[in-house]
Parts: sequence; C-alpha cells; structure tokens
Amino acid sequence: MNTTVLNIENLTQLWSIAGETFHGHKNHEGIHTSTIENSQWPNRIWTDAVLSEKSLQKIKAQMERNKGMTFSHFNLNSTKNSSIAEAGFSLKSLQYGMSLSLEGKFETQKSIEFVRVTQDLEAETWSSTFYRAFHYRISPETPLKTASKIPYFLVYYKKQLVGTVIMYTTGKTLGVHALGIDPEQRKQGYATEIMHHVLNKGIDQGASMATLQASEMAKNMYLKMGFTHDFLMENYQLKTQNI
Repeated sequence: MNTTVLNIENLTQLWSIAGETFHGHKNHEGIHTSTIENSQWPNRIWTDAVLSEKSLQKIKAQMERNKGMTFSHFNLNSTKNSSIAEAGFSLKSLQYGMSLSLEGKFETQKSIEFVRVTQDLEAETWSSTFYRAFHYRISPETPLKTASKIPYFLVYYKKQLVGTVIMYTTGKTLGVHALGIDPEQRKQGYATEIMHHVLNKGIDQGASMATLQASEMAKNMYLKMGFTHDFLMENYQLKTQNI
C-alpha cells in the first residue's frame, strides 16, 4: 500500500471513529459523512469513489441538508478539477498530505511532557487550547467520549501548557493531527520540538511511517524535517455559503 493510501486511510478512520461515537457517521454508496453536533470537527463529507457529476450532486445535496459540513477531496495528482467548481462548490482551504519514513530517532532539546486526556477538566483544557490555536471548535465532549480510541494529548514544558496533539495509529502508520501551539507560546520552537518527540514516540511504538496534512504555513517546517508532499487535500464549501 502506498503512502498516500495509508495517509488517507489514517485520516478518514479518525474522522469515522469520531462520528461513529456520536452516531454521526454514514456511508452510502462510497460517500461518507461524519458529523458531531455542537462541534466544528470532523463535520466532513468525502468519497472513496472517482468523482462524477452524479456523486458531486449527491455530495452537494448532503451538504445542503447538513449546514457547516466541509467536502474534502483528495487530489492525488495535484491537477485542477473544474467540475467541482461547476457543481457549485468553492475552495475553502488547502492542506498538503505529507509522509515520512521513520528510520531513526530525532534529536530533542527540551523535556516535553505529554498528558493523555482522560478526564473532564483535561478535555475542557484540550478543547479551549485547540480553539486558541486553530480558531475552530472541537467540543470537550468529543475527546472525552472518544478518548479510549483516539489519543488526545495536552503538551507541557516545565509545567506550562504549550499545545495540543493527537497521535492516531493505524497499522504501522502514525497519524499526527491537531498539533497546535497556544498563541502565547509561539515563536519559541515548540512545534518542531513537539513533533520530534511525537515521531520518537511513534518509533518506540513500532510505527514505520508518519503521516499528516499540513497547512500552507506549516508545510515548510515539515519539509525541513524530511517529510515529502504526496497529495493535496482540497476542502470545499457550497458557493451558497459564501453569500
């Protein structure tokens, strides 16, 4: 299985588990939806099938019924697909699917502490820290109810909370998600430092590859670490949502 397939499988399994826990995951003819009420995540729709005019119309109809949902299209060859825009979608954001073969430990400079979320207060803290970092909401109920299947971590340095991360493993693939730094702790090298610790933990747990979906802003940091860019994840909303 190639790195792109492993990356997408890790991400979509994460979305699916989150939705299933809240009875919000459905799969109809290869079109998946995963939603959680009172939360902006995952609230996604995606498809396993090749995009067609028919499937795009089905996706559009689902999004019209479920306001606030994002359609994530995995563009494997980075070519522009005009049929998506023609069907009534507008590009909301771009993310870069990236992967790294885990062959050796990374050098670390700081003693970082990872606290796994298991209790109410930790879930509240994780949710509020994530919101400050990304400006969108994952409700505290989400990490609390999915904590047995999805490892959410609060990240500390010298007892000071600096950020959040999810380390979700499928097979031997470590998926790194929701790596966010509290705005008050930025510009201190924490993102790279935390990532090195996360990758080392993955190696200790037997992972042979790490995957993630990077923003434009974070992409260069990961390229410097040795990650390769494998595909584009195009996130769409309905054009009517722009009005």
